Parts: sequence; C-alpha cells; structure tokens
Amino acid sequence: MEKGNTRSYSLIYLLERTLRQTRMSLQAAFNKADLKISVDQWIVLTQVAKTLDQNQNVISKCVAKDPASITRIVLLLENRKLIKRTVDKKDKRNVLVNVSTIGEKLLNSCATEVDLFKKNAVKSLAQDDLNNLKTMLDNLFENCGGGEKD
Repeated sequence: MEKGNTRSYSLIYLLERTLRQTRMSLQAAFNKADLKISVDQWIVLTQVAKTLDQNQNVISKCVAKDPASITRIVLLLENRKLIKRTVDKKDKRNVLVNVSTIGEKLLNSCATEVDLFKKNAVKSLAQDDLNNLKTMLDNLFENCGGGEKD
C-alpha cells in the first residue's frame, strides 16, 4: 500500500469492505424495523419468490452461495413457515421450494426497508456512475469465472 493514499487498497479489499458494510447496514435496518430476518435469509427468500418451483441447486447458483449454506437457510425458512418444500412429481429426488403466504408478507414488509436502504446507499452517485459501476462489476464477475449476469 502506498503511504499517505488511503484509497490505494487492493480492489479485492475494497469490494469485500463494501459488501461487508452493505450487509451490516441492511441488517441493522431489518433489526430496527423488527423484521426478524437475516440478510442471507432475505436474499434466499427473494430468489425463491422470483420463480415458482425452484430447487435448491438453482437457488444456490442464483444467490452465489454453496449448497450446504442454502440447505441450512432453507431449513430455517421452512421452520419459520416462510417457504414450503414439496417433492417434484416428475422427479421424486428433487425438492421444490416456494414462498408461503407468510413469506410473501415478510417480503412485503422488507420491501420498504430495502428501498430506503438502496436510495440511501446510492444517494451521492449519478445515474451514469451507477450504470458504469454495474457494467464494471459485471465485467469483473465474468473475468473471475462467473456465469451469466443477473
């Protein structure tokens, strides 16, 4: 690191620092609103709500989490009755995951906090800056072996 230049941290460090702060801030917003959900649980629940009848492997790839973490999170969400798991009628080895009515209500409650958080997080960035940032992050993702862009 160059002396006197606090912005010369490695790119990896800056990305990790930003991600960690983002998660902590969003979790604090969820806690303040008494939503009783972790950021990881919210991410998985949001992904499950996007498409009917997803299996855990698809969810794992979409949210970039390992299958063991997804299994743990899905069990927690199921125990809280936020999701329902059913056996696939076409392939009995496959378990499908869907959001329950209770889960939908919680996602709706989270939406206000997430919208406020997003607005606050980007308040000092121009739209062109945001578009460029998204493009750069997508390029970094692909360069590091990531699959399709969201």
